[in-house]
Amino acid sequence: QVFYVPNPEDFEELFTNILDVGKLSGHEADAQSLVSSLKDRVSAVEKRLAGVKTAPTVFYELDATDPAKPWTSGPGTFIDYLLQRAAAKNIAGDMEGAWLQISQEELIVRNPDFILLGDSIFGMTSEMVKARPGWSSLKAVNSNQVLPFNDDLVSRPGPRMVTGLEELAKILHPELVP
Repeated sequence: QVFYVPNPEDFEELFTNILDVGKLSGHEADAQSLVSSLKDRVSAVEKRLAGVKTAPTVFYELDATDPAKPWTSGPGTFIDYLLQRAAAKNIAGDMEGAWLQISQEELIVRNPDFILLGDSIFGMTSEMVKARPGWSSLKAVNSNQVLPFNDDLVSRPGPRMVTGLEELAKILHPELVP
């Protein structure tokens, strides 16, 4: 017997998947407990961020093999969803395509408050970003907000997405989320 588990697009679909797999595997109580815990953690982040008036802008870098056109996440991706839930604005959230390259010129125009390096797992560092020609004019570079980020927390759907939300909230709103 085969059961298809679709990739979730949001937390509710994630929770449904966990409950379905728990039921199918005979671990319904464990699945209920996990979902309850995850919902509590999401709710705790949402409560802390409820008063956010201005959402910081974020460029999430996936791959800068070509630093003049680095890859990022666009609308409809888990990363875009989690940035929104973390009271932030994905600078590529209104562009075309889920996974896309953004030109250096467009990045400079959009001038993000933060640059999160999902490609830090592959060795990308804030120093390398700061040394890129033309990037010195970016707000994120000037305010030392070019930060490594564990891409495993946001790039694949699963319970770790909640940890990804918590980590994003801590980075983007440290005054609200310790």
